[in-house]
Order: sequence, then structure tokens, then C-alpha cells
Amino acid sequence: MNNDDNNKDGHGRHHRPWRHHGPDRKEMLERKMDLLDRMRFGRRGFLRPQIIELFEEQGAMNGVDIMSKLQEMSRGWYRPSPGAIYPLLEQLEKEGVIAKNKDDKYELTAAYAKQAGARDSVGRAVSTIESNVSYLEDLQKTDSAKVSKYKDKVEKLLKRLDALNGALQPRGES
Repeated sequence: MNNDDNNKDGHGRHHRPWRHHGPDRKEMLERKMDLLDRMRFGRRGFLRPQIIELFEEQGAMNGVDIMSKLQEMSRGWYRPSPGAIYPLLEQLEKEGVIAKNKDDKYELTAAYAKQAGARDSVGRAVSTIESNVSYLEDLQKTDSAKVSKYKDKVEKLLKRLDALNGALQPRGES
């Protein structure tokens, strides 16, 4: 061993960039995705919208298919029990959201799919705006300087939303 490698103050050591002791970028991204999945799958009330979304994306499925798909989506972290899935499927069937087909699998009803199609995209957009406004309100309370920098943009958005609201009003009302 030479003196440079043995230097007590750490100077003079050779830099070895190929020796990486911490997690790499891909591993860090996977950890973050796992955390996001756990947050999404751990929230109360997440199961109903998640199942409806599965039907929209996958088509007809039975309860076992749903449980397996949810486990796959959560990267093995979450597998719902039959006691959580089947009562919810019965409830969705009573509400007319899903129905059993000839293969004994559940699928979205045509009436629900038609109704949800237009409502979903507009509903998601409005929900996103609502969530973002809530975030900005909370941020204003804790760090108003961050929000104040965007005062002009907020005012422009307010005018656009006000114009949209006016366009939605029936004729003869103000």
C-alpha cells in the first residue's frame, strides 16, 4: 500500500468513480415508486375507484383477477382480501356500475360506461383544479412568499375561470 492510500486526512486518495456504495438512480426511482404505490394503496376508500379504473382498463374480470391485478400494481405490497373485494363487487352490481357477463366475470355496464365517459375527464380536470387550489391555500398559510411570486398568474387563472363560469350560466341569468 502506498502512502497516498494510507493518508490519515483523506487527501491524496485515488478517486474511484466506478466504486459506488450507495443506491443508483434506478434503485432510488424504484424506491420512490414503491413509496407512492404504498401511499395510494394505503388510503382509506381507494379500493372502489381503483376497481372501477381496472374495469375501464382491463375489461371483464372476476374477483381473483382483481385481487391479483391490485397486488401486481402495488408491486406485491398489497393484496386485498376476498372479504374486501366481493362485498364491494356486490355493491357495484346493485348500483348498476358492473354486471356479470356470460363468462361469469364482472364488467362495466354500458349505461355506466356511457355516463362515466364524459363525466370522468371533466370531473378529473375539476378535481385537479380543486386539489391544486387547496394546496395553494395551505401553502399561502405556511409560506406566502412562494405563492406571492405567482400572483399575476393566479389573477389570470381567476379571470379565465370566471369567464368559463359565466359561459356556463344559462341565458338570462348573471
